[in-house]
Amino acid sequence: MPTLFDSLAEAPAEQADRVHLALRVTNAAGGMVMDSFNEALAGTLDVTDKADGSPVTSADCEAEALMRAVIGSSFPEDGHLGEERGEQEGTSGWRWVIDPIDGTVSFMHGVPVFGLLVGIEHDGEPVAGVMHFPGLDETVWATEAGAFWRRGDDDPVQARVSRTRKLDHAMVCMTSLDYMGDDPEPWLRVHRAVRRTRGWSDCHSSLLLATGRVDAVIEPELNPWDISAIIAVLRQAGGRFTDWNGERAFDSSVTRALSSNGHLHEGLLQQLKG
Repeated sequence: MPTLFDSLAEAPAEQADRVHLALRVTNAAGGMVMDSFNEALAGTLDVTDKADGSPVTSADCEAEALMRAVIGSSFPEDGHLGEERGEQEGTSGWRWVIDPIDGTVSFMHGVPVFGLLVGIEHDGEPVAGVMHFPGLDETVWATEAGAFWRRGDDDPVQARVSRTRKLDHAMVCMTSLDYMGDDPEPWLRVHRAVRRTRGWSDCHSSLLLATGRVDAVIEPELNPWDISAIIAVLRQAGGRFTDWNGERAFDSSVTRALSSNGHLHEGLLQQLKG
């Protein structure tokens, strides 16, 4: 079985060094976040709304501050983009794209399917990333040498998407009614065409996709920090990522995305387009 260091040994050195740091920093920030998660379980977590109406907690802000500080001290010439603290330009061609808690709604309700995401982009392309789930004790990461998945203290294994080839055999994650807007028809067409749909949302659904436990994920509202790390992992796990028109593959500026195991992608695009 490969070890953590084995999983990075064949990667380009600049990617391996950054992913190794991302694994360390998400683990450290994850411990901080879990302290606040215990407050959520106890019903004492303080939650406020941002200007766009989305929720934020002190844990979001503190985790991002920690990650940016550690990353900045190790790679001072790299740029940063984070959900809570915006963008800091760099000069190296590298950019770290950080979501300190993806799935804040789950987090604040005491549901452990939130994740800490660190995407690593070079010249605008997501090439590596880490997705850490402290409440589930699962982590996936990727470089151009492959994608890997670790549960608890187990040795990592390769992360691979499923092999499902028929829509009527597929399990598809489709988020919730909150994000479906005024036109539910694309969602209903997909629902009718596939075997099962579930509302497992945010980065948890992408963890399930990259590790072969669901077959596709449909997202209607995204920011770069939501998907940069996911794109890097999914690409190396054998999946496919585009917008709803089948264009802009593996582009972290996409706002409406279809992620899949690849085999189902064209069929799902047809359902979304109608």
